[in-house]
Amino acid sequence: MTTTEITKEPENLREVFATGYAKIFNQQWPMWVGGLLFGVLNVFMFAYEKAWSVADGVRNWGNWFFNTIQVSEMIIIDPHLYSTSILNFGLIVGAFASALLAKQFQLRGAPSRELFKAVLGGSLMGIGSSLSFGCNIGGFFSALSALSMAGVAMMAGLVIGAFIGLKILVWEITYLSPVSSSQTSQEKSKSWKQNQPLAGVLVLLAGISLALIYDELDYSIRGGFLIFGLLIGIIMQRTRFCFVRAFREPFMTGDGDAAKSVALAVIISVVGFSILKWSDMKDWEASVSVGFWLGSLLGGIIFGVGMSLSGGCASGSLWRAGEGHLKLWVALISFALSGSYFREWLVESGWISKLGEAVFIPDLIGWKIGVLSVCLLMLVWYLLVSWNEATKKLVII
Repeated sequence: MTTTEITKEPENLREVFATGYAKIFNQQWPMWVGGLLFGVLNVFMFAYEKAWSVADGVRNWGNWFFNTIQVSEMIIIDPHLYSTSILNFGLIVGAFASALLAKQFQLRGAPSRELFKAVLGGSLMGIGSSLSFGCNIGGFFSALSALSMAGVAMMAGLVIGAFIGLKILVWEITYLSPVSSSQTSQEKSKSWKQNQPLAGVLVLLAGISLALIYDELDYSIRGGFLIFGLLIGIIMQRTRFCFVRAFREPFMTGDGDAAKSVALAVIISVVGFSILKWSDMKDWEASVSVGFWLGSLLGGIIFGVGMSLSGGCASGSLWRAGEGHLKLWVALISFALSGSYFREWLVESGWISKLGEAVFIPDLIGWKIGVLSVCLLMLVWYLLVSWNEATKKLVII
């Protein structure tokens, strides 16, 4: 192939479209693009209604299920009207559409041991998110962006939990027999692969149409969150953005791309959140978790172990489920049921009031130093994982 052929300019509208489509869906986007976009999107969501969260929407599914089978009588908003539930649903649909558009959708089974790890990991994520009043998104990303000390505590817990989870996985590889290499995916015909982009367009149009229906029914906020979910799902699937990798990969392979992308997202988000709060466009207490410090730290540890075992965090489980991973569907179901059941137990036992309190960082050290301290924390994390990429000093396997 000559240089002329490589740099050949499109000669007609069809070639322009084909070239643009190939750049978007025939290759993965850099992960830092995900960090940049998620930081911006979280600011927009916060200004629109509330910050990005996942766990309370997943728990809403569990609450609805237990109510439906008459195991409990919790007062809830139905999942089709609960904004975070709709956001999560949109994320799954967006990832599904993106996978179809990229011809990457495939139903992927999993060996029984992996399914067991999904049940255990999902259950731990449900318990951890209940203790920390949020998952890796609401309890860490959005909480830290809102200058909540609970976000700092959960970050520490996620690092510890990811380390423990990786140790468990190393033990599994070392002492247990290898997982059977039996067929774990459903073969698709060539014609189905070729038709996936058309199916992806139809799925995306259906999602947008549903958002417009919400708007017509005077549920405009819900429709907006559905659109946000579709966007997040597409971006996550294209960038393969993953919080598990951010906290686990530095110990596993030394790769720091995910961690640096998350750090970038937090810096952008915390600046945006702070502008909205400082200008009184949003309440100063908004998204400041009440879990500092015991709930956030302990919950972060348990959640970190769970996401390592299941292979997906709260948001990662959603978009991977949209790609067709059976293991992550099992993890999501376990997450929903355990989160619902354990949160109800925390409320009934009175323990929920003993897990911590809301601590707003600017109340301790002022606005300027508060924002600077969070940005500095992210910079230190960025530099640490960059140093580890070069030296492999923190790699344990």
